[in-house]
Amino acid sequence: MSIAELKAEVDRLSPDEREELTSYLIFRDRLDDPRYIEKLSQKIDDKNPANWITLDEAEKRLFPAAEK
Repeated sequence: MSIAELKAEVDRLSPDEREELTSYLIFRDRLDDPRYIEKLSQKIDDKNPANWITLDEAEKRLFPAAEK
């Protein structure tokens, strides 16, 4: 599939679907960044509860469109 075809498909998406796609593309780019992976690993390994967030807060940060 060409870039032009992908763009045409994106044009047919709803605003919510485009937001989901945007989030996925940002996430996908971050997976290719070794600095991001290292930072994420440090956060996952953090044993200090003062640095943790609740599941509700994580969902709000990860899925802001769900709040609408």
